[in-house]
Amino acid sequence: MDIFRILSRGASLKKSKQVTTDYALPSKSQNQDKVKKTGSIRDEVDKETDFFHLKNHSKPKEVVETPKEEEEEKESVPPPKIASSEDANKLRALNRSKITGDDIPLPIGSFEDLVSRFKIDKKLLNNLIEGGFVEPTPIQCESIPICLENRDMIGCAPTGSGKTLAFLIPLIQAILISPNNSKNYGIRGLIISPTNELAVQIFQELETLTKGKKLKIGILSKQLANRINNKIINSNKFDILVSTPLRLIDLIKNENLNLSKVEQLVIDEADKLFDQGFVEQTDDILSNCTYPKLRKSMFSATIPSGVEEMANSIMKDPIRVIIGHKEAASNTIQQKLVFTGNEEGKLLAIRQMIQEGEFKPPIIIFLQSITRAKALFHELLYDKLNVDVIHAERTPKQRDDVIKRFKNGDIWVLITTDVISRGVDFKGVNLVINYDVPQSAQAYVHRIGRTGRGGKIGKAVTLFTKEDDKAVKPIINVMKQSGCNDGFSEWMEDMNKLSKNDKKDIKKHQIKRNQISTVPKVMKNKRKRKEEMIQASKKRKAEETQN
Repeated sequence: MDIFRILSRGASLKKSKQVTTDYALPSKSQNQDKVKKTGSIRDEVDKETDFFHLKNHSKPKEVVETPKEEEEEKESVPPPKIASSEDANKLRALNRSKITGDDIPLPIGSFEDLVSRFKIDKKLLNNLIEGGFVEPTPIQCESIPICLENRDMIGCAPTGSGKTLAFLIPLIQAILISPNNSKNYGIRGLIISPTNELAVQIFQELETLTKGKKLKIGILSKQLANRINNKIINSNKFDILVSTPLRLIDLIKNENLNLSKVEQLVIDEADKLFDQGFVEQTDDILSNCTYPKLRKSMFSATIPSGVEEMANSIMKDPIRVIIGHKEAASNTIQQKLVFTGNEEGKLLAIRQMIQEGEFKPPIIIFLQSITRAKALFHELLYDKLNVDVIHAERTPKQRDDVIKRFKNGDIWVLITTDVISRGVDFKGVNLVINYDVPQSAQAYVHRIGRTGRGGKIGKAVTLFTKEDDKAVKPIINVMKQSGCNDGFSEWMEDMNKLSKNDKKDIKKHQIKRNQISTVPKVMKNKRKRKEEMIQASKKRKAEETQN
Protein backbone atom coordinates (compact mmCIF):
# COMPACT_ATOMS: atom_id res chain seq x y z
CA MET A 1 0.00 0.00 0.00
CA ASP A 2 1.27 3.46 -0.84
CA ILE A 3 2.33 5.06 2.42
CA PHE A 4 0.25 8.19 1.76
CA ARG A 5 -2.92 6.08 1.78
CA ILE A 6 -2.36 5.71 5.52
CA LEU A 7 -3.15 9.40 5.87
CA SER A 8 -6.30 9.25 3.76
CA ARG A 9 -8.13 6.71 5.87
CA GLY A 10 -11.11 8.40 7.40
CA ALA A 11 -10.30 11.67 5.58
CA SER A 12 -12.93 13.18 3.33
CA LEU A 13 -11.79 14.11 -0.15
CA LYS A 14 -15.23 14.79 -1.66
CA LYS A 15 -15.53 17.69 -4.08
CA SER A 16 -17.84 19.44 -1.66
CA LYS A 17 -14.96 19.62 0.78
CA GLN A 18 -12.63 21.05 -1.86
CA VAL A 19 -14.67 24.13 -2.77
CA THR A 20 -11.74 26.53 -2.57
CA THR A 21 -9.37 24.42 -4.65
CA ASP A 22 -8.80 25.63 -8.21
CA TYR A 23 -7.37 22.35 -9.38
CA ALA A 24 -9.07 19.27 -10.84
CA LEU A 25 -8.64 15.97 -9.07
CA PRO A 26 -6.45 13.53 -11.03
CA SER A 27 -8.33 10.71 -12.74
CA LYS A 28 -8.21 7.36 -11.00
CA SER A 29 -6.85 4.32 -12.84
CA GLN A 30 -9.13 1.28 -12.98
CA ASN A 31 -6.23 -0.84 -11.84
CA GLN A 32 -5.54 1.49 -8.89
CA ASP A 33 -5.62 -0.33 -5.56
CA LYS A 34 -8.69 0.38 -3.48
CA VAL A 35 -8.16 2.08 -0.18
CA LYS A 36 -9.01 -0.14 2.75
CA LYS A 37 -11.81 1.26 4.84
CA THR A 38 -11.08 -0.70 7.96
CA GLY A 39 -8.93 0.65 10.75
CA SER A 40 -8.38 4.18 11.92
CA ILE A 41 -5.94 6.87 10.92
CA ARG A 42 -5.10 7.25 14.60
CA ASP A 43 -3.42 3.81 14.42
CA GLU A 44 -0.88 5.27 12.00
CA VAL A 45 -0.76 9.04 12.47
CA ASP A 46 -1.53 11.00 15.61
CA LYS A 47 -3.50 14.20 15.20
CA GLU A 48 -3.23 17.32 17.40
CA THR A 49 -6.84 17.33 18.58
CA ASP A 50 -6.49 20.48 20.67
CA PHE A 51 -5.72 22.34 17.44
CA PHE A 52 -8.73 20.94 15.62
CA HIS A 53 -11.22 21.38 18.49
CA LEU A 54 -12.94 18.11 17.62
CA LYS A 55 -16.18 17.22 19.40
CA ASN A 56 -15.77 13.46 18.87
CA HIS A 57 -12.53 12.78 20.66
CA SER A 58 -11.63 9.10 20.49
CA LYS A 59 -9.09 9.40 23.28
CA PRO A 60 -10.26 10.52 26.71
CA LYS A 61 -8.33 13.39 28.21
CA GLU A 62 -5.86 12.32 30.83
CA VAL A 63 -6.63 14.06 34.10
CA VAL A 64 -3.73 14.65 36.44
CA GLU A 65 -4.68 15.74 39.92
CA THR A 66 -2.39 18.32 41.44
CA PRO A 67 -1.78 17.96 45.20
CA LYS A 68 -3.44 20.74 47.22
CA GLU A 69 -0.08 21.76 48.67
CA GLU A 70 1.28 22.41 45.15
CA GLU A 71 -1.85 24.35 44.13
CA GLU A 72 -1.60 26.57 47.20
CA GLU A 73 2.11 27.11 46.56
CA LYS A 74 1.42 28.15 42.93
CA GLU A 75 -1.34 30.52 43.96
CA SER A 76 0.81 32.10 46.65
CA VAL A 77 3.64 33.03 44.25
CA PRO A 78 3.10 36.74 43.43
CA PRO A 79 4.18 38.25 40.12
CA PRO A 80 7.58 39.97 40.28
CA LYS A 81 7.50 43.60 41.40
CA ILE A 82 9.83 45.83 39.43
CA ALA A 83 10.64 48.77 41.67
CA SER A 84 14.33 49.34 40.92
CA SER A 85 17.08 48.86 38.35
CA GLU A 86 18.23 45.81 40.30
CA ASP A 87 14.78 44.20 39.94
CA ALA A 88 14.78 45.06 36.24
CA ASN A 89 18.21 43.50 35.70
CA LYS A 90 17.10 40.27 37.38
CA LEU A 91 14.01 40.05 35.18
CA ARG A 92 16.02 40.82 32.05
CA ALA A 93 18.59 38.14 32.87
CA LEU A 94 15.75 35.66 33.37
CA ASN A 95 14.09 36.66 30.08
CA ARG A 96 17.38 36.91 28.13
CA SER A 97 16.48 40.51 27.24
CA LYS A 98 19.03 42.98 25.88
CA ILE A 99 17.89 46.61 26.10
CA THR A 100 19.92 49.52 24.76
CA GLY A 101 19.14 53.23 24.64
CA ASP A 102 18.93 56.31 26.86
CA ASP A 103 16.64 56.65 29.90
CA ILE A 104 15.19 53.14 29.55
CA PRO A 105 11.89 52.71 31.46
CA LEU A 106 11.57 49.89 33.99
CA PRO A 107 9.83 46.79 32.62
CA ILE A 108 6.51 45.55 33.99
CA GLY A 109 6.32 42.36 36.03
CA SER A 110 2.58 41.84 35.53
CA PHE A 111 -0.36 43.41 33.70
CA GLU A 112 -1.51 44.81 37.05
CA ASP A 113 1.57 47.07 36.96
CA LEU A 114 -0.09 48.91 34.08
CA VAL A 115 -2.82 50.10 36.43
CA SER A 116 -0.53 51.48 39.13
CA ARG A 117 2.13 52.90 36.80
CA PHE A 118 0.20 54.02 33.73
CA LYS A 119 -3.45 54.23 34.84
CA ILE A 120 -4.38 51.93 31.97
CA ASP A 121 -8.03 51.90 30.90
CA LYS A 122 -9.93 49.37 33.05
CA LYS A 123 -12.02 48.08 30.15
CA LEU A 124 -8.85 47.48 28.13
CA LEU A 125 -7.37 45.53 31.05
CA ASN A 126 -10.59 43.48 31.44
CA ASN A 127 -10.58 42.66 27.73
CA LEU A 128 -6.98 41.55 28.10
CA ILE A 129 -7.81 39.20 30.97
CA GLU A 130 -10.99 37.90 29.28
CA GLY A 131 -8.90 37.16 26.19
CA GLY A 132 -6.89 34.69 28.28
CA PHE A 133 -3.75 36.80 28.64
CA VAL A 134 -2.61 36.12 32.19
CA GLU A 135 0.94 37.44 32.39
CA PRO A 136 3.17 39.42 30.03
CA THR A 137 5.78 37.73 27.85
CA PRO A 138 9.38 39.05 27.83
CA ILE A 139 8.80 41.31 24.80
CA GLN A 140 5.59 42.67 26.38
CA CYS A 141 7.35 43.34 29.71
CA GLU A 142 9.78 45.68 27.96
CA SER A 143 7.92 47.19 25.01
CA ILE A 144 4.64 48.16 26.70
CA PRO A 145 6.18 50.62 29.22
CA ILE A 146 8.58 51.96 26.56
CA CYS A 147 5.70 52.74 24.20
CA LEU A 148 3.46 54.08 26.97
CA GLU A 149 6.19 56.58 27.80
CA ASN A 150 5.93 57.71 24.17
CA ARG A 151 9.37 56.47 23.12
CA ASP A 152 10.31 55.18 19.68
CA MET A 153 11.47 51.57 19.75
CA ILE A 154 12.80 48.64 17.73
CA GLY A 155 11.62 45.26 19.03
CA CYS A 156 13.02 41.87 18.07
CA ALA A 157 11.65 38.68 19.66
CA PRO A 158 11.11 35.06 18.53
CA THR A 159 8.03 34.06 16.56
CA GLY A 160 5.00 33.32 18.72
CA SER A 161 6.29 35.44 21.61
CA GLY A 162 3.39 37.94 21.75
CA LYS A 163 4.69 40.85 19.67
CA THR A 164 1.19 41.78 18.42
CA LEU A 165 -0.07 42.37 21.95
CA ALA A 166 3.18 44.18 22.75
CA PHE A 167 2.34 46.97 20.32
CA LEU A 168 -1.47 46.90 20.48
CA ILE A 169 -1.86 47.55 24.23
CA PRO A 170 0.16 50.80 24.31
CA LEU A 171 -1.27 51.95 20.96
CA ILE A 172 -4.88 51.58 22.18
CA GLN A 173 -4.14 53.23 25.53
CA ALA A 174 -2.37 56.15 23.82
CA ILE A 175 -5.36 56.72 21.49
CA LEU A 176 -7.82 56.52 24.41
CA ILE A 177 -6.04 59.23 26.41
CA SER A 178 -5.17 61.40 23.39
CA PRO A 179 -6.64 64.94 23.54
CA ASN A 180 -7.63 64.60 19.87
CA ASN A 181 -10.76 62.57 20.51
CA SER A 182 -13.36 64.50 18.54
CA LYS A 183 -15.64 62.65 16.13
CA ASN A 184 -14.24 62.17 12.60
CA TYR A 185 -10.96 63.77 13.69
CA GLY A 186 -8.92 61.38 11.53
CA ILE A 187 -6.69 58.33 11.74
CA ARG A 188 -4.50 58.52 14.85
CA GLY A 189 -3.21 54.95 15.01
CA LEU A 190 -1.76 53.16 11.96
CA ILE A 191 -0.47 49.58 11.79
CA ILE A 192 1.33 48.39 8.63
CA SER A 193 1.90 44.71 7.82
CA PRO A 194 3.36 43.09 4.66
CA THR A 195 0.54 40.57 4.03
CA ASN A 196 -3.24 40.58 4.08
CA GLU A 197 -3.33 37.43 6.27
CA LEU A 198 -1.25 39.11 8.97
CA ALA A 199 -3.29 42.32 8.75
CA VAL A 200 -6.50 40.33 9.33
CA GLN A 201 -4.97 38.62 12.35
CA ILE A 202 -3.83 41.92 13.87
CA PHE A 203 -7.29 43.40 13.30
CA GLN A 204 -8.94 40.46 15.09
CA GLU A 205 -6.71 41.01 18.14
CA LEU A 206 -7.52 44.72 17.95
CA GLU A 207 -11.26 43.92 17.98
CA THR A 208 -10.82 41.78 21.10
CA LEU A 209 -8.92 44.46 23.00
CA THR A 210 -11.19 47.40 22.04
CA LYS A 211 -14.47 45.61 22.78
CA GLY A 212 -16.83 47.97 24.62
CA LYS A 213 -14.78 51.09 23.81
CA LYS A 214 -15.91 53.93 21.57
CA LEU A 215 -13.06 53.51 19.12
CA LYS A 216 -13.59 53.19 15.38
CA ILE A 217 -11.20 50.58 14.06
CA GLY A 218 -10.84 49.31 10.50
CA ILE A 219 -8.87 47.01 8.23
CA LEU A 220 -8.17 48.35 4.77
CA SER A 221 -9.62 45.45 2.76
CA LYS A 222 -10.27 45.70 -0.98
CA GLN A 223 -13.95 46.40 -0.28
CA LEU A 224 -13.24 49.18 2.23
CA ALA A 225 -10.66 50.77 -0.09
CA ASN A 226 -13.23 50.85 -2.91
CA ARG A 227 -15.84 52.43 -0.65
CA ILE A 228 -13.40 55.12 0.47
CA ASN A 229 -12.31 55.80 -3.13
CA ASN A 230 -15.95 56.13 -4.17
CA LYS A 231 -16.66 58.59 -1.32
CA ILE A 232 -19.16 56.18 0.29
CA ILE A 233 -17.12 56.19 3.52
CA ASN A 234 -14.90 58.95 4.89
CA SER A 235 -11.55 57.57 6.07
CA ASN A 236 -11.51 60.17 8.87
CA LYS A 237 -14.14 58.17 10.76
CA PHE A 238 -11.46 55.62 11.79
CA ASP A 239 -9.33 56.10 14.89
CA ILE A 240 -7.10 53.08 14.19
CA LEU A 241 -6.44 51.50 10.79
CA VAL A 242 -4.65 48.25 9.88
CA SER A 243 -3.36 47.96 6.33
CA THR A 244 -0.90 46.53 3.85
CA PRO A 245 1.24 49.20 2.09
CA LEU A 246 -0.07 49.25 -1.50
CA ARG A 247 -3.75 49.83 -0.70
CA LEU A 248 -2.80 52.63 1.65
CA ILE A 249 -0.58 54.32 -0.93
CA ASP A 250 -3.32 54.05 -3.57
CA LEU A 251 -5.75 55.94 -1.33
CA ILE A 252 -3.12 58.56 -0.47
CA LYS A 253 -2.36 59.20 -4.15
CA ASN A 254 -6.08 59.63 -4.86
CA GLU A 255 -6.22 62.09 -1.94
CA ASN A 256 -8.88 59.98 -0.22
CA LEU A 257 -6.84 59.29 2.90
CA ASN A 258 -4.88 61.64 5.14
CA LEU A 259 -2.08 60.41 7.43
CA SER A 260 -1.03 63.81 8.78
CA LYS A 261 -2.85 63.19 12.10
CA VAL A 262 -1.35 59.76 12.81
CA GLU A 263 0.11 59.86 16.34
CA GLN A 264 1.08 56.18 16.68
CA LEU A 265 2.73 54.27 13.83
CA VAL A 266 3.52 50.55 14.08
CA ILE A 267 5.49 48.71 11.39
CA ASP A 268 5.10 44.97 11.90
CA GLU A 269 7.55 42.55 10.23
CA ALA A 270 9.85 45.54 9.83
CA ASP A 271 12.66 43.60 8.13
CA LYS A 272 10.27 42.66 5.31
CA LEU A 273 8.85 46.17 4.95
CA PHE A 274 12.37 47.65 4.74
CA ASP A 275 13.55 45.01 2.27
CA GLN A 276 13.72 45.42 -1.50
CA GLY A 277 10.25 45.53 -3.01
CA PHE A 278 8.68 47.08 0.08
CA VAL A 279 11.11 49.79 1.18
CA GLU A 280 9.89 52.39 -1.35
CA GLN A 281 6.27 51.79 -0.30
CA THR A 282 7.20 52.10 3.38
CA ASP A 283 9.09 55.31 2.64
CA ASP A 284 6.02 56.75 0.87
CA ILE A 285 3.87 56.03 3.91
CA LEU A 286 6.40 57.53 6.33
CA SER A 287 6.66 60.71 4.25
CA ASN A 288 2.90 61.22 4.67
CA CYS A 289 2.93 60.72 8.46
CA THR A 290 3.80 64.32 9.33
CA TYR A 291 2.39 64.69 12.86
CA PRO A 292 5.06 66.56 14.92
CA LYS A 293 4.89 64.16 17.90
CA LEU A 294 4.57 60.94 15.87
CA ARG A 295 5.74 57.88 17.81
CA LYS A 296 7.15 55.01 15.75
CA SER A 297 7.72 51.38 16.68
CA MET A 298 8.99 48.46 14.64
CA PHE A 299 8.71 44.76 15.42
CA SER A 300 9.95 41.53 13.89
CA ALA A 301 11.45 38.15 14.77
CA THR A 302 14.53 39.04 12.72
CA ILE A 303 16.10 42.47 12.29
CA PRO A 304 19.30 42.51 10.19
CA SER A 305 21.82 45.28 10.83
CA GLY A 306 20.94 47.07 7.56
CA VAL A 307 17.28 47.30 8.57
CA GLU A 308 18.28 48.54 12.01
CA GLU A 309 20.37 51.30 10.45
CA MET A 310 17.40 52.45 8.35
CA ALA A 311 15.11 52.31 11.38
CA ASN A 312 17.50 54.43 13.44
CA SER A 313 17.65 57.03 10.67
CA ILE A 314 13.89 57.70 10.85
CA MET A 315 13.46 57.38 14.61
CA LYS A 316 14.07 59.81 17.42
CA ASP A 317 16.25 58.48 20.26
CA PRO A 318 14.92 54.91 19.89
CA ILE A 319 15.21 52.11 22.45
CA ARG A 320 16.30 48.74 21.13
CA VAL A 321 14.79 45.57 22.64
CA ILE A 322 16.22 42.17 21.71
CA ILE A 323 14.79 39.01 23.31
CA GLY A 324 17.25 36.12 22.91
CA HIS A 325 19.29 36.33 19.69
CA LYS A 326 18.48 38.61 16.75
CA GLU A 327 18.23 35.72 14.30
CA ALA A 328 17.46 32.71 16.49
CA ALA A 329 14.31 30.63 16.48
CA SER A 330 12.19 29.97 19.55
CA ASN A 331 13.64 27.40 21.95
CA THR A 332 10.31 25.54 21.77
CA ILE A 333 11.10 24.44 18.17
CA GLN A 334 13.10 21.24 17.61
CA GLN A 335 15.04 21.78 14.38
CA LYS A 336 16.46 19.14 12.06
CA LEU A 337 18.35 19.09 8.72
CA VAL A 338 17.87 16.10 6.40
CA PHE A 339 20.03 15.47 3.32
CA THR A 340 17.99 13.82 0.54
CA GLY A 341 20.59 13.72 -2.24
CA ASN A 342 18.24 14.90 -4.99
CA GLU A 343 14.66 16.08 -5.58
CA GLU A 344 13.30 12.54 -5.81
CA GLY A 345 14.66 11.86 -2.34
CA LYS A 346 12.43 14.52 -0.72
CA LEU A 347 9.19 12.57 -1.05
CA LEU A 348 11.04 9.46 0.11
CA ALA A 349 12.15 11.41 3.19
CA ILE A 350 8.53 12.38 3.93
CA ARG A 351 7.49 8.71 3.60
CA GLN A 352 10.24 7.77 6.04
CA MET A 353 9.00 10.41 8.50
CA ILE A 354 5.56 8.78 8.33
CA GLN A 355 6.99 5.33 8.97
CA GLU A 356 8.98 6.59 11.94
CA GLY A 357 5.99 8.40 13.49
CA GLU A 358 7.32 11.93 12.89
CA PHE A 359 4.56 12.97 10.46
CA LYS A 360 1.88 14.26 12.83
CA PRO A 361 -0.75 16.68 11.45
CA PRO A 362 -1.38 19.57 11.39
CA ILE A 363 1.62 20.20 9.14
CA ILE A 364 2.77 23.11 6.95
CA ILE A 365 5.07 22.48 3.98
CA PHE A 366 6.97 25.44 2.46
CA LEU A 367 8.27 25.62 -1.12
CA GLN A 368 10.22 28.33 -2.96
CA SER A 369 7.78 29.05 -5.81
CA ILE A 370 4.13 28.93 -6.86
CA THR A 371 4.93 26.41 -9.62
CA ARG A 372 6.55 24.02 -7.17
CA ALA A 373 3.77 24.46 -4.59
CA LYS A 374 1.18 23.54 -7.24
CA ALA A 375 3.24 20.55 -8.37
CA LEU A 376 3.63 19.15 -4.84
CA PHE A 377 -0.07 19.74 -4.21
CA HIS A 378 -0.97 17.61 -7.25
CA GLU A 379 1.47 14.89 -6.20
CA LEU A 380 0.12 14.60 -2.66
CA LEU A 381 -3.49 14.94 -3.77
CA TYR A 382 -2.91 12.08 -6.24
CA ASP A 383 -1.69 10.04 -3.27
CA LYS A 384 -4.94 10.93 -1.44
CA LEU A 385 -3.27 13.00 1.27
CA ASN A 386 -5.67 15.41 2.99
CA VAL A 387 -4.02 18.55 1.64
CA ASP A 388 -4.60 22.03 0.20
CA VAL A 389 -2.40 24.84 -1.10
CA ILE A 390 -1.98 28.59 -0.61
CA HIS A 391 0.00 30.92 -2.85
CA ALA A 392 -0.14 34.43 -4.31
CA GLU A 393 -2.18 33.40 -7.37
CA ARG A 394 -5.16 32.47 -5.21
CA THR A 395 -7.58 35.22 -4.26
CA PRO A 396 -7.63 36.63 -0.68
CA LYS A 397 -11.00 34.94 -0.14
CA GLN A 398 -9.65 31.56 -1.28
CA ARG A 399 -6.61 31.95 0.96
CA ASP A 400 -8.77 32.95 3.95
CA ASP A 401 -11.06 29.95 3.35
CA VAL A 402 -8.13 27.54 3.20
CA ILE A 403 -6.66 28.98 6.42
CA LYS A 404 -10.04 28.61 8.18
CA ARG A 405 -10.38 25.01 7.01
CA PHE A 406 -6.83 24.27 8.14
CA LYS A 407 -7.53 25.74 11.58
CA ASN A 408 -10.80 23.78 11.82
CA GLY A 409 -9.06 20.51 10.95
CA ASP A 410 -10.69 19.96 7.55
CA ILE A 411 -7.21 20.15 6.05
CA TRP A 412 -4.35 18.31 7.73
CA VAL A 413 -1.42 19.34 5.53
CA LEU A 414 -1.06 22.85 4.12
CA ILE A 415 1.32 23.46 1.20
CA THR A 416 2.40 27.06 0.72
CA THR A 417 4.99 29.53 -0.45
CA ASP A 418 6.37 32.28 1.83
CA VAL A 419 3.03 34.10 1.53
CA ILE A 420 2.03 32.92 5.04
CA SER A 421 5.51 32.54 6.53
CA ARG A 422 5.20 35.72 8.59
CA GLY A 423 3.01 36.50 11.56
CA VAL A 424 0.08 34.19 10.85
CA ASP A 425 -0.73 32.44 14.12
CA PHE A 426 -1.39 28.69 13.97
CA LYS A 427 -1.27 27.73 17.63
CA GLY A 428 -1.28 23.95 17.20
CA VAL A 429 0.94 23.19 14.20
CA ASN A 430 3.05 20.15 15.09
CA LEU A 431 5.46 20.17 12.19
CA VAL A 432 6.88 22.55 9.58
CA ILE A 433 8.68 21.02 6.59
CA ASN A 434 10.93 23.16 4.42
CA TYR A 435 10.61 21.13 1.22
CA ASP A 436 12.87 23.76 -0.35
CA VAL A 437 15.62 25.46 1.66
CA PRO A 438 14.68 29.13 2.31
CA GLN A 439 16.84 31.80 0.70
CA SER A 440 17.94 33.50 3.93
CA ALA A 441 18.27 32.96 7.67
CA GLN A 442 15.45 35.46 8.21
CA ALA A 443 13.08 33.55 5.92
CA TYR A 444 13.98 30.32 7.74
CA VAL A 445 13.23 31.78 11.19
CA HIS A 446 9.85 33.09 10.06
CA ARG A 447 8.86 29.87 8.29
CA ILE A 448 9.58 27.54 11.18
CA GLY A 449 7.99 30.07 13.53
CA ARG A 450 4.55 28.76 12.43
CA THR A 451 5.15 25.93 14.94
CA GLY A 452 6.22 25.98 18.59
CA ARG A 453 4.01 29.01 19.33
CA GLY A 454 2.63 30.10 22.70
CA GLY A 455 5.00 27.87 24.66
CA LYS A 456 4.01 24.64 22.85
CA ILE A 457 6.66 22.30 21.48
CA GLY A 458 6.96 22.11 17.70
CA LYS A 459 9.25 20.52 15.16
CA ALA A 460 10.85 21.86 11.96
CA VAL A 461 12.53 19.68 9.32
CA THR A 462 14.48 21.15 6.40
CA LEU A 463 15.14 18.91 3.39
CA PHE A 464 18.17 19.77 1.28
CA THR A 465 20.01 18.40 -1.73
CA LYS A 466 23.49 18.75 -3.22
CA GLU A 467 22.30 21.97 -4.94
CA ASP A 468 21.73 23.56 -1.51
CA ASP A 469 25.32 23.36 -0.23
CA LYS A 470 25.56 27.15 0.06
CA ALA A 471 21.99 27.96 1.09
CA VAL A 472 22.06 25.56 4.03
CA LYS A 473 24.94 27.28 5.87
CA PRO A 474 22.80 30.18 7.28
CA ILE A 475 20.26 27.59 8.46
CA ILE A 476 22.95 25.80 10.48
CA ASN A 477 23.98 29.12 12.06
CA VAL A 478 20.39 29.74 13.20
CA MET A 479 20.18 26.21 14.60
CA LYS A 480 23.41 26.74 16.58
CA GLN A 481 22.16 30.07 17.97
CA SER A 482 18.91 28.37 18.97
CA GLY A 483 20.72 25.54 20.77
CA CYS A 484 19.77 22.80 18.25
CA ASN A 485 23.28 21.42 17.78
CA ASP A 486 21.97 17.85 17.57
CA GLY A 487 19.76 18.67 14.58
CA PHE A 488 22.57 18.42 12.01
CA SER A 489 25.62 16.24 11.35
CA GLU A 490 29.23 17.41 11.68
CA TRP A 491 29.90 17.10 7.94
CA MET A 492 27.09 19.60 7.27
CA GLU A 493 28.81 22.17 9.48
CA ASP A 494 32.07 21.70 7.59
CA MET A 495 30.57 22.92 4.30
CA ASN A 496 32.13 25.99 2.67
CA LYS A 497 31.74 29.33 4.43
CA LEU A 498 29.76 31.97 2.59
CA SER A 499 31.14 35.25 1.37
CA LYS A 500 28.99 38.39 1.32
CA ASN A 501 28.54 37.97 -2.44
CA ASP A 502 27.39 34.38 -1.93
CA LYS A 503 24.75 35.51 0.57
CA LYS A 504 23.50 38.23 -1.78
CA ASP A 505 23.37 35.79 -4.68
CA ILE A 506 21.31 33.26 -2.68
CA LYS A 507 18.82 35.93 -1.64
CA LYS A 508 18.41 37.30 -5.17
CA HIS A 509 18.30 34.07 -7.18
CA GLN A 510 16.25 30.97 -6.47
CA ILE A 511 18.06 27.65 -6.82
CA LYS A 512 17.19 25.84 -10.05
CA ARG A 513 15.60 22.51 -9.17
CA ASN A 514 14.31 19.52 -11.08
CA GLN A 515 10.55 19.34 -11.56
CA ILE A 516 8.53 17.74 -8.75
CA SER A 517 6.98 14.60 -10.21
CA THR A 518 6.61 11.00 -9.05
CA VAL A 519 3.28 10.26 -10.76
CA PRO A 520 3.66 7.17 -13.01
CA LYS A 521 4.14 7.97 -16.72
CA VAL A 522 0.99 5.99 -17.56
CA MET A 523 -1.09 8.34 -15.40
CA LYS A 524 0.70 11.41 -16.78
CA ASN A 525 0.01 10.36 -20.36
CA LYS A 526 -3.62 9.58 -19.53
CA ARG A 527 -4.06 13.00 -17.91
CA LYS A 528 -2.33 14.68 -20.87
CA ARG A 529 -4.59 12.90 -23.38
CA LYS A 530 -7.65 13.93 -21.39
CA GLU A 531 -6.55 17.59 -21.39
CA GLU A 532 -5.85 17.43 -25.16
CA MET A 533 -9.32 15.98 -25.78
CA ILE A 534 -10.93 18.77 -23.75
CA GLN A 535 -8.98 21.44 -25.64
CA ALA A 536 -9.85 19.85 -29.00
CA SER A 537 -13.52 19.73 -28.03
CA LYS A 538 -13.47 23.43 -27.08
CA LYS A 539 -11.77 24.30 -30.36
CA ARG A 540 -14.41 22.41 -32.39
CA LYS A 541 -17.25 24.15 -30.54
CA ALA A 542 -15.63 27.54 -31.16
CA GLU A 543 -15.27 26.79 -34.89
CA GLU A 544 -18.91 25.59 -35.09
CA THR A 545 -20.07 28.80 -33.39
CA GLN A 546 -18.13 30.95 -35.88
CA ASN A 547 -19.55 29.04 -38.85
